[in-house]
Amino acid sequence: MIHNVHLSVYGVYIVTMSTAQQSQITNEILNGNLVTIMFKLSIPGILGMLLVGLNSFLDALFAGQLIGQNALAGISLALPLTSIVTGCAVSVGVGSASVMSRAIGSEDIKTESKVLGNLTVISIIISFLIAAIGYIFGDELIAFMGGDGEVATYGVGYLKTYILGSIFFIPAVASNQLVKSEAKIRLATVFSFIFVTTNFFFNIIFVKFLNFGIQGIALATNLAALVHVIVNFAYFIFYSKSSITSNSRKFSFGINLVSPILSVGASVMLMELIGIIQEIMIFKSIADYGTDSDIAFAGATVRLYYLVITPLNGLLQALQPVIGISYGSRNYKRLKKAYFIFCLAGTILFVLTWLTLQVSPTFFLRWSIPNLNITRNNLFNFRLITFTLITAPFLSCSLTLFQSTGNAKIAAFFIFLKHIVLFIPLLLLLSMIIGVNGVYYSFTITEILSSLIIGALILIEFIKMKKANKKL
Repeated sequence: MIHNVHLSVYGVYIVTMSTAQQSQITNEILNGNLVTIMFKLSIPGILGMLLVGLNSFLDALFAGQLIGQNALAGISLALPLTSIVTGCAVSVGVGSASVMSRAIGSEDIKTESKVLGNLTVISIIISFLIAAIGYIFGDELIAFMGGDGEVATYGVGYLKTYILGSIFFIPAVASNQLVKSEAKIRLATVFSFIFVTTNFFFNIIFVKFLNFGIQGIALATNLAALVHVIVNFAYFIFYSKSSITSNSRKFSFGINLVSPILSVGASVMLMELIGIIQEIMIFKSIADYGTDSDIAFAGATVRLYYLVITPLNGLLQALQPVIGISYGSRNYKRLKKAYFIFCLAGTILFVLTWLTLQVSPTFFLRWSIPNLNITRNNLFNFRLITFTLITAPFLSCSLTLFQSTGNAKIAAFFIFLKHIVLFIPLLLLLSMIIGVNGVYYSFTITEILSSLIIGALILIEFIKMKKANKKL
């Protein structure tokens, strides 16, 4: 049923097209071959997330190659803080995408038409708050991270410039998530490619030719984010086949959607915030028990880990609309089948990735810092971290299931348990006993224990779905 038909002929045309498009997407997800759907949605999604991961990696590459090791160390100290911007963007985007996918599954056109308006308003409010706080307290935040001397100078310069760009970055990333919720992963990937390519060329101009230094790297990201947000919103405003029936003359906002968007987004933000606390604890522990070289090595390792883990995010973005639409239509059997297929595919992919990294870890680590002194102990710690790639697909697919079905409380409970109850005590204890190595041990042990816990939560959830299915 169409709830928001415009009075104009133009408006009716838009709604009719979006409804037809929606029915085609819904039918394919609910009745098509799941393996085919997985590849169709995941491949562009993986390419898109690789581009996003490459974008973050490029910052480290330009810093390490064109400026120096201390510049990379400075960016590494700022990384947990800049992750707050990314976390807010993803939270708003995932929350909106969850509402959108369930609305598509239940054919709620009225809700679909208001999601973009809510996303925009929430993004603008959050981005201004973050930009103001980050810029005013930039020096103190980097000092809190353990930065001093030249490393701190680089970190502050990067953070203060980067944080101002959150006004563009948050709505850009959030709206790109919304494109993916319509199962238009390929189009979202094209938009991400534009973002990364723009950032790359701006980096060359600002850092190599204009010698803007560390600020030039952040400025390049900010201007690329501006281009990204323009492209995304142009799609929603001018492309009539979007499921969002929005155009330049109609901008809908639904106060009733704020709560469901923020509740799911809050679980994502909780994961990001606690992840940030985790990163802060990691780098502070390394700063306390190690050297500047250890910080640089950890930064190179974290950047590489984020790069190789990004294909999983592409897989999850393909899984999200499948889970959300299946749940919205109450097709629980389809939901469970999709979950297992995506989990298996992700595990196979990351076992192969893990094996590749074990062949020559030094080769990959020196992408960021060519002259980094990599010891035997560094290599051991690198292997500890990369071992968690094997469990990552199961953990992430399980968390995506809870977020996509609106089970924000379960998702939040697991995130809190993993990072606060398990990881931080292990980190403090092991780093105090065995120094820098304890940081890497604590990370690996936490991932293994968390896999067992979320496995039990998924089993309970499937039992609930089975009972609900019998009542239908």
